[in-house]
Amino acid sequence: MTLLRAAARTLLASYFVVSGVKAVKDPDSLVPAAQPIADRVVPLVKDYAPDTVAKYIPEDAATLIRINGALQLVGGFALATGKGRRFGALLLAASLVPSTIAKHPFWTREDPEEEAVDKAHFLKNASLLGGVLLAAGDTEGKPSLAWRARRGSEALARDTKKTGRKAVKDGRELAEEALAGGALLASTVVAGSRRNRKRAVKELKKAQANAEKQAAEARKVAEKRAVETQKRAEQLAKEARKNLRRGADNLSKGAEKARDDVAKQAQQVIKDVKKSDVAKKINKATENIHLGEN
Repeated sequence: MTLLRAAARTLLASYFVVSGVKAVKDPDSLVPAAQPIADRVVPLVKDYAPDTVAKYIPEDAATLIRINGALQLVGGFALATGKGRRFGALLLAASLVPSTIAKHPFWTREDPEEEAVDKAHFLKNASLLGGVLLAAGDTEGKPSLAWRARRGSEALARDTKKTGRKAVKDGRELAEEALAGGALLASTVVAGSRRNRKRAVKELKKAQANAEKQAAEARKVAEKRAVETQKRAEQLAKEARKNLRRGADNLSKGAEKARDDVAKQAQQVIKDVKKSDVAKKINKATENIHLGEN
């Protein structure tokens, strides 16, 4: 690290160290400005953060101010001493954004003088943010990880191209050998395939003959069963007609017998009525009526 870089980083870190010490020692003076942002940002962060992380996020504005001040202290010392300077610069950039929005919201000021003061401080903090971002990207002339990765990818591409050419050459030789072996194999397969084709044709004809024979036998069995089924159906129909006629005759005879029995019972009732005392009384009353009329 050169003397110029050391001086520049120390001067840049001095603001953050002083601001961090003030935030850690006296956070109450900054609570009124930070409370509105904490009320809006903390619930949003808890909603999107995992449960294992969300439960550790404090809701107290004073605690958040102390945490932000501690980040500024750690980042400031790292930037000033050069130990973990790039990571420290990133911490400073992260801590500068919420503190700037909380302390200098010039867009909410109604007084022109307060708006001008806050705007000047806001632009000053924006300049500091640009400075710490430059410090975070400073590699002191050494190759960065991105440059190393790019060089590595280029070397890998060259090696891959060279390996590809060799593979193509080897592939041509293998292809020629494979073609020669394939031609020999193809001639052998063709000779064998002719014999297999003849054998397959014979087996196919044999299978077709067996299938036709089985189909003919199945048709004969089906026709025989159809004839037997038809005969059985006709016999059942004949027996049903015979039973129906027999039932009708029995029903007719029963009806005639019942009619004769009813007639006999009616005649017997009439005879019994005539022989009873009631009939005699009716006859006597009838004779008295005739005598009275005379």
